[in-house]
Amino acid sequence: MSPQRLLLLLSVLATLPAWGEAGLTLTEPPAWVEPTPVDTQRPLRAEDAVSGLHQLLSEEQVRVSPELTERFHRQVRRVASSRGVEEGSKLEVTFSNAHERLRLHGVWRTRDGVRTQILRAEDVKLLQQERGLDLGIYRDERTALAFLQDVRAGDLLEEAYTVENTHPLFKGHHLDSLVLASEVPVAHFVHRLLAPAGLKLHFKTHGTQEARPVERDVGGLREYRWEREDVPAFEPEQGIPSDLAEWPHVQVSSFGSWADVASWGLALMEGMPESPEVKARAESWRSLPTEEARFLAAVRFVQDEVRYLAIAIGPNTHQPHAPEQVLAQRFGDCKDKALLLTTLLRTLGIPAHVALVSAHRHGGVDHLLPSAWAFDHAIVRAQVAGRTEWVDATQTHRRGRLGARSPLPYGKALVLAPGTTALESIPQPAAEGPEVDTRYVLSVNDDGTGALAITSRHTREGADSLRSLLAGLSAEQLSTRQLEQYRPLFPKLKPEGTPRVVDDENTNTLTLEATYTLEDAWANGGLKVAAPQVGGQLALPRRTEGRSFPLEVDHPTHLRVRWEVHSDSLLNVASERHTVEGPASRMEMTVTSDLGGFTYQVEYRSLADRVAPDAMARHTEAVGKMGPLLGLSFAAPVGTVLSANVSTSDSFLLSREVSLALSAVFLLVLAVFGLGLPRRIREFVQKRRTRQQARRASPGDVRYLREREKREKEEEGARPILVDSLEQADQHIRKERCSCGGTFERVPDALQLRHTGSDGRNITVLRVRCTSCHAPQFLSFDVRPS
Repeated sequence: MSPQRLLLLLSVLATLPAWGEAGLTLTEPPAWVEPTPVDTQRPLRAEDAVSGLHQLLSEEQVRVSPELTERFHRQVRRVASSRGVEEGSKLEVTFSNAHERLRLHGVWRTRDGVRTQILRAEDVKLLQQERGLDLGIYRDERTALAFLQDVRAGDLLEEAYTVENTHPLFKGHHLDSLVLASEVPVAHFVHRLLAPAGLKLHFKTHGTQEARPVERDVGGLREYRWEREDVPAFEPEQGIPSDLAEWPHVQVSSFGSWADVASWGLALMEGMPESPEVKARAESWRSLPTEEARFLAAVRFVQDEVRYLAIAIGPNTHQPHAPEQVLAQRFGDCKDKALLLTTLLRTLGIPAHVALVSAHRHGGVDHLLPSAWAFDHAIVRAQVAGRTEWVDATQTHRRGRLGARSPLPYGKALVLAPGTTALESIPQPAAEGPEVDTRYVLSVNDDGTGALAITSRHTREGADSLRSLLAGLSAEQLSTRQLEQYRPLFPKLKPEGTPRVVDDENTNTLTLEATYTLEDAWANGGLKVAAPQVGGQLALPRRTEGRSFPLEVDHPTHLRVRWEVHSDSLLNVASERHTVEGPASRMEMTVTSDLGGFTYQVEYRSLADRVAPDAMARHTEAVGKMGPLLGLSFAAPVGTVLSANVSTSDSFLLSREVSLALSAVFLLVLAVFGLGLPRRIREFVQKRRTRQQARRASPGDVRYLREREKREKEEEGARPILVDSLEQADQHIRKERCSCGGTFERVPDALQLRHTGSDGRNITVLRVRCTSCHAPQFLSFDVRPS
């Protein structure tokens, strides 16, 4: 090549835009964009620098045309520290490779008044990072990533790019959500929208006071502009009901009504060809005896035999694939499976339609502008055997006859049927009994051996969830999972075979049965029974005061946990009953004792799906009272702890009958040598007074009063420790050793129980616990000041 031609080629190449990986270019911002001036001299507060960066400008400008939507992004940040250098030294933009095109304009660094382009096209890498693959969603996303060179504290960084969207299903429509706040303080928010003058747009503000745009005509387009300055960081509250729009934003929609949205969605499913394969599959259930049986066969086939996999590319982000294709490939997303099920049911003569719902907002869509973006999930509404049935075709292992199936929680649905003009409510009737009902039968012998039998009955959603979980576990895995769950209560627990599963699919009731043997049950001086199933319902957010939004409560929820404890010897557990009711939940705890042991039961019911901000104090108080009732600790029978802690051969262990006989002889001897009636009467009166105190005491004190009664019954075998003062008692406590080898400490704020011993001495009982295994213990002291 001649030098003249080489110079000509180089000059032509110099005029072309810079190209990066896969055709990415650096171009000038579009001509229709009006960049917002930035006040770089405004004073900045150090506390407003999040991750070492001050956000001076967050700008978004959108232009809508019949063929595409252009979205220009620009942000300006000041680097405040070395942390800001780490956070701000990269450009990262994610877009859809199917219907979006990215145009990078650049990243400019301003230092000492000099503005320099520091983004090079050759440094930009395109990564395919599918964020939803673990959920079975493939969107063909790309991420443009570039690491910036020579960024220092004090620099001003400005980045800009445009994303062009050519989605084929939204031509002639515009849907948007304009964010009005950020997790970091922003000095200046700008949203500018240019749309054809003939395109009717509707706006609604959520999460803050109404924000109206400033409107004007610009070159045949209608301009809408929102601006906010000195916007503080928005810190979302925890536990907000999903149907509430918390984040401050403006919803934009070109749909005028829900009827318009329904017509748009219905048109996406028209023209699907009839399939002989789909018809043949439906006809295979024609011989079933009832319409209900045919309906359930079609539902279970689509739910369990067509797996969930979403390939949301191009039109199929919102338009379902043909039922014939979904049946052949045996996979599809929610709208694919919903349309397949609808087609099968219609072939069987069962009226059915696809319905759009929000899996996140549930009934909150009723507060939104009519928009196709209001929904992110598709289900089926069917009329079968005189009933309206709602089916989520993506849920697997759902069972139950009509009326016994789990209700769907989505609240509101837009049925894609001719004539639809409004959202339809999805009923959620309350269950007749507990959704999870667990019964424990614990038998413990004096020598520490015993047995534990667990029967857990699940219905409705509880049965569906457990059934789905069990489908992915082997018998050995299930056994191990169960064992790990109960070993914190019983360290030496051994399973007897694998758990037994009884599944009544007709009533949608699943029962799980498991049996275990115990060893060294009294090694820590006592045992504990608990209701952890209820504990998960009592979680509170970090901040409960000064809330602006309600707190979400899992509703409807009904749980019951029952322990039946049997022992060789008398367990000194007093009967008691507590009922705690708050604005959104109610819990009952009962303890019923008898000579052979006791029964401990906790029953929890939700009363509402949320707690209003002005009721949070009462809710927090109620939860605080419920928590201590979710467990019951009890000490080992008299003498059992000693035998468990001392190395004794099996030949010295006495049978229950021999122990009872010796005890009877011992009591007879005591009676002969002066165990008189007056003192027995005094003890009876004292125990009765203790029970009366328990009935008047607060829930937190009941267990301590019960332990006082227990210690009075055990004092015949206890030998109080003689000390000069309680300070000396603390020194003795620290010298004691638990059976696990740990040391003891006094329980903070525990009651000091004082009573009169059988010999007339004043005894002080202190509650202590092991610092290693946290086992409870009680030590008696005879305080005689010298």
